[in-house]
Amino acid sequence: MDEKRLSPKEQEYVEKLAQVYIALAQLPAEQQKEYAEKIQELRHRLDRLTPEQKQAYDEKLYELAQQVRAKGKVSQASSEPKKEPLQPEPQVQEQWQTQEDSPEEPEEYEDEPPKKKKKKGRGCFIVLLLLLVIIFAAIGLGGTLVLRELNGSRGQVIEKATVEVEQGAGPLTIGQALEEAGIIQSAQIFRLYVKLEGVAPALQYGSFELSSDMTYDEILEVLQQPQDNRDTVRVTFPEGIPAVQFAQRMEEAGLCTAEEFLDVANNGDFSQFTFWNKRDENPNQFMACEGYLFPDTYDFFVGDDVYNMVAKIYGEFDKKFTEEMYQKVDEMGFTLSEFVTLASIVQEEAGGAEHQADVAAVFMNRLAENSPVPRLESNCASYIKNDNDNNYINNTIAPYYGGWDNIPQNIIDNYDTYNVAGLPAGPISNPGLEAMTNTLKYAESPYYGDYYFFVTDTLGNYYFNKTAEEHQAQVDKQKAEGTMPG
Repeated sequence: MDEKRLSPKEQEYVEKLAQVYIALAQLPAEQQKEYAEKIQELRHRLDRLTPEQKQAYDEKLYELAQQVRAKGKVSQASSEPKKEPLQPEPQVQEQWQTQEDSPEEPEEYEDEPPKKKKKKGRGCFIVLLLLLVIIFAAIGLGGTLVLRELNGSRGQVIEKATVEVEQGAGPLTIGQALEEAGIIQSAQIFRLYVKLEGVAPALQYGSFELSSDMTYDEILEVLQQPQDNRDTVRVTFPEGIPAVQFAQRMEEAGLCTAEEFLDVANNGDFSQFTFWNKRDENPNQFMACEGYLFPDTYDFFVGDDVYNMVAKIYGEFDKKFTEEMYQKVDEMGFTLSEFVTLASIVQEEAGGAEHQADVAAVFMNRLAENSPVPRLESNCASYIKNDNDNNYINNTIAPYYGGWDNIPQNIIDNYDTYNVAGLPAGPISNPGLEAMTNTLKYAESPYYGDYYFFVTDTLGNYYFNKTAEEHQAQVDKQKAEGTMPG
């Protein structure tokens, strides 16, 4: 959306609307009924906001709602519950009473603007407040009671129960089971909370011990814990293997077919994870999932949904890739996808951790502006058709398409590092945490700056050189000594 500043008059208007909304949301149900006409008027005014006004309104509403939530937590912690319902602040009440005197909407907004798609990430509490005016009459809960529902203050009698969640049950079904057991008071609010937290795929099935004095966050934490009575299969994914090998191992374990795994991993919606929303969408990339399947050992539930299995693997990447790492990627001038692509090449070229930062330094030298060697020329992604070589195009992409001649030309052109300047279209494997961490340390290597070549021998030694002549002399020496890899 293009930035557009609101006039002071517009800003004041939308802030008053937000204050009025919060005031109404906090009123007990009895008083809300008295303000039915005003509520209808408020809805009408909100519907007429432009996208820019709606943005400012949301920001103010978020600020006010955080204040209300803080008050709710303080009230819950008090040993003596308040007898009087939570009332709006005096200045908010005054603004409500003078709503008729608030600035009129600008004339150019007489026609209703197109509906703005609601943004995620505001937090479930905020959106619940947004929905209060609509649903309070249906479920009989005012803002104060919703706060108590979320924070675990649901009554003087504490109910404890074992709740059974069936396999495949959705948030509403689970909420209904919790409501019937007396753990929560509203299955609908539970469903909204789960949706807005984005944890639905992580909810497990089985038997859960719960209590009515638990907060919604505590309940969800329990519901995400795998149950011991479910059969599991353990699968190990080594660092540096490509996505197709992840899929093959899942099929060999009897958990799903390789095709099912790749379909979900490449085409599923995993926007609940931070990394997923930071990836580049490159039309020339072989597989969207490549690079983000975190190599580790996992226990998967037999018969579980394939989405949940993939989410478990993606979730580990999301956990391991820290904010500090994102910051360092930005400092490199890379996108996340570019960084993971480089780390995957480092994983394949360097193998062990000892020389990963050094290899990353050489590649960063080649990627630098005005580099005398602008191509990576990594045999791990090249035109070479040698089954004994570790070549992503020949050993991974070609078999997937049924042979080299069947590979789409745009894929070959964008993954051949001898042909394309800079990085290939996407990662060539799934690097481990060590490879990614060491790639971020490229500037600490003594070879960062003007070393553009390296070669290894069969003994595992690495040799770094500045010029093509020095590099070729090193290769000739290794050949003469019989230590040149075949």
